[in-house]
Amino acid sequence: MKIIRTRQRPFMVVVDVVLTVLAWIGLLYLLIQGLWPLFDGHTGPRIDISFFDALNTLQVYLWIGLLNAALLIAWARYQQRKSRSFAKRRLPAPVVGDEGLSRSFKLSEDNFARMRQSARMVVHNDEHGEIREVFTHLYRVEPEERPSPLAPPAHLQTIRLVTENDGNRPRL
Repeated sequence: MKIIRTRQRPFMVVVDVVLTVLAWIGLLYLLIQGLWPLFDGHTGPRIDISFFDALNTLQVYLWIGLLNAALLIAWARYQQRKSRSFAKRRLPAPVVGDEGLSRSFKLSEDNFARMRQSARMVVHNDEHGEIREVFTHLYRVEPEERPSPLAPPAHLQTIRLVTENDGNRPRL
């Protein structure tokens, strides 16, 4: 199970793998160099402590390593859960329909219709935060009061300006 799910470029993955392999090789080299004289008494320096004292020291190192690993895994899990809750906060708000909006602000149908028609308005709230009144700065024009649409011009003309690059083009 991957704890970190960040996508990396292929070059960075190769660098990560090479450094990890080098670290493991270095660890194994140090372990072998430190433990080999304990098992082979004929070559290398003689150690004045007994085999069991060396195993006790190694056991302390292993316990410290296990505690370190447990702390790192616990910290990674904590960060994973924390980032999941942050991701939930970043999600877009759920879409509220007209009925839900009217219910949450206790809007009358008349005020809701006025709010739908105008982009600029003054909203008055009461002490509980509910919408009491809506004033729009526009007034509604009934269809019979609307002016007639403008007619297109009878003769469309195109105006063409002469430029320096028009030397070999024919005139219209």
